[in-house]
Amino acid sequence: MLTKVTKNRLEGILKFSKVSLAIVLLITLFLGFQIKNLKFDYDFEAFFPPDDPETQYFEEHRKRFESDNDFIFIVARNEPTVFNHAFLNKVDAFADSLAKDSLVRGVQCLTNMEDYLKTPFSPMVFKTPYLNLDANSDLSKDSARIFNRAELKGFFINEKADGILIYVKHQQYLSKKKCDLLKSHIDDLLAHFELTDFKYAGRTIGLGYYIDKMQNETLLFIGLSFILIIAFLIFTFKSLWGVWVPLTIVTLSMVWIVGFMALVGQPMNLVLTVLPSIIFVVAMSDVIHLVSKYMDEIRLGKNKYDAVKTAYKEVGLATLMTSVTTAIGFITLITVSMEPVRDFGIYTAVGVMLAYVLTYTVLPGLLIHTKAPKISDKTTTETTWYIILHKLFRYLIRKRKFVFGLSIFVVGLSVFGTLLVKADYYLLEDLSKKSSLRQDYDYFDKEFMGLRPFEMAVEVKDPQRSVLDYQVLKEIDKVETYLTQNYGIKQCFSIVNVLKIANRSEHSGQVDYFVLPDSASCVKYIEQLRTFDKSNMLASFVDSTEKYARISSTMGDVGMYEIKKRDKELHKFMSTNVNSELVEFKSTGTAHLLDLNMSSLSLNMMYGLLISCGLIGLIMGFLYRSVKMVLIALTVNILPLLMIGALLGFAGIDMKVSTAIIFTISFGIAVDDTLHFMSRFRLELSKGRTYLYALKRTFLSTGKAIVLTSVILCAGFLLLLFSDFLGTFYVGLLISLTLIFALLADLFLLPVLLMIFHKKK
Repeated sequence: MLTKVTKNRLEGILKFSKVSLAIVLLITLFLGFQIKNLKFDYDFEAFFPPDDPETQYFEEHRKRFESDNDFIFIVARNEPTVFNHAFLNKVDAFADSLAKDSLVRGVQCLTNMEDYLKTPFSPMVFKTPYLNLDANSDLSKDSARIFNRAELKGFFINEKADGILIYVKHQQYLSKKKCDLLKSHIDDLLAHFELTDFKYAGRTIGLGYYIDKMQNETLLFIGLSFILIIAFLIFTFKSLWGVWVPLTIVTLSMVWIVGFMALVGQPMNLVLTVLPSIIFVVAMSDVIHLVSKYMDEIRLGKNKYDAVKTAYKEVGLATLMTSVTTAIGFITLITVSMEPVRDFGIYTAVGVMLAYVLTYTVLPGLLIHTKAPKISDKTTTETTWYIILHKLFRYLIRKRKFVFGLSIFVVGLSVFGTLLVKADYYLLEDLSKKSSLRQDYDYFDKEFMGLRPFEMAVEVKDPQRSVLDYQVLKEIDKVETYLTQNYGIKQCFSIVNVLKIANRSEHSGQVDYFVLPDSASCVKYIEQLRTFDKSNMLASFVDSTEKYARISSTMGDVGMYEIKKRDKELHKFMSTNVNSELVEFKSTGTAHLLDLNMSSLSLNMMYGLLISCGLIGLIMGFLYRSVKMVLIALTVNILPLLMIGALLGFAGIDMKVSTAIIFTISFGIAVDDTLHFMSRFRLELSKGRTYLYALKRTFLSTGKAIVLTSVILCAGFLLLLFSDFLGTFYVGLLISLTLIFALLADLFLLPVLLMIFHKKK
């Protein structure tokens, strides 16, 4: 029976909660309306820190010349050979039609390219098509000539001669909409000219593929998360009330954070696609702890008001701390120099705190306004959970030394395995090998030159010279020779390559003359380029001041680790063979910047993890006023991270964006259960209970909630295994495993450490 005072308080609470629910509903409608404005974006250049000297150097280099990544490679295939009149005429018509697209700057293909020749009998230079497309022509002669041209073989045609490449240069920095338009036009033309056996790749193709996949997967994860949570709630609470009340909080949390992102103009990038799954499971974790405690109090015979009040008092502070520590785990990602990772950390941290606010504003109102669920007649000590946890606690008391010794062994093994982890990165590491785009890219790596951009800047150091001086050209030729013979690049495109072609043309196309000519010939050819070359090829490789030049090409996606090895040997070669006082060579370009940023990623993540540990340690120190308690809590939560590090090392999984961020994220999430355990332990001690009895009460009362929240968290992250992006797949797998390891540490190691090291007071 409620007293008059209690009734008055309850009426006040009811009135206040109605106002709160109305305000939340209005905010939700506003933010929900904003979701339609949410954009999706995939820009790997966002991974380049704008204030980094390497990024600024690349921007200057690109202003002098052009972007190194605004092209499309299209290969039309024909069995057994492309040297077929009907097929080549189709390719020529396709290339000619595509060149008329307003978004295309130029199209090159063997069908529209010409060879320049000069004979000893005439001062005139003759232009001869590489391919004679007349029906009666002899293509075998054209084939022999093409395969004698070093700049063509492996680039415009593969060794097996069953694929011919169409090189499409399009406008720079095309938007997603324009990329889709261009790709659609290419698809239409391929179908129109019946070129059904083809492969294509490039930024335009990849951008549309990635963004479409991101949109589909975001919707997929939201749908799967809803199904998972509903199934979990039905299994846990076995009532309609137990489904719709928690689901309301989770849904509101999702609408608020996604709507907020749309409101401030933050697009959904590849890293942020996992945000829905994280918010779902984190919000559910908050709800489970509060609802579980509320139902325990109802089971003890308390009314709804007193049950909510007790649940707030005993769980509220711990849940606040867990939300703060989880948010800290994400917010420390701002130490990473990559903008997409920073955005992920900021908005996920905001989402975590929004979920907490909604849990402790909306949920109590729902609990008070709705009819209390029917509770089982079983007493707490008769439940299956109590029986299992009681047996486990008795086991830990008897085997505490064994558990402690086993933990030390696991730590040693984990440290050893973690030292085996290698940092590596591939441009297409996020794509599954089964994806069509990945298969097309692999085809270009295998059959042609590859799609990884290679860019090198050449800068003249002597103020009295230009890059067109013969001594400078000879230095460039040295480096190009090394690149093609030792570095793994099939051919280089530069002013030196243009002069080699001119020299060969001057000598009737003889292959032996595809070399850098003498000084006088170079002067003559350069003057001819300035006078007669309408395509302005010189400007493609030499800037207007003639103090800078570029060497560009593409190569296979061999990985960051291999590139670092090759770069080391390249720098060693240049330090001993190149006149550094005359000219300087510097690697740059999109692929180079990605490698540099991925190399520093592990160090940035380590800083973030240390900051996270420090902040969480300070929070624990403030709460518990005990250095020993802080060290125990941190030890329990660092062990799962070491175990994941060992798993990466022993399994040969490389350290990259997707695997590096899991350490910081996992620590912030995994520490939640430890905080709930230790907060309850502190509460039990404050009630005057003996040390061991307080530990037992803590273990039995928090054990169920810890297991349930860990299970829902793991299940939520395991949904990410359905992703076609390997990075997202690894985030789901590795965080789930970390949370399992953290659960085992909380159930086994934490009680044992408290038994062994915590002094009785």
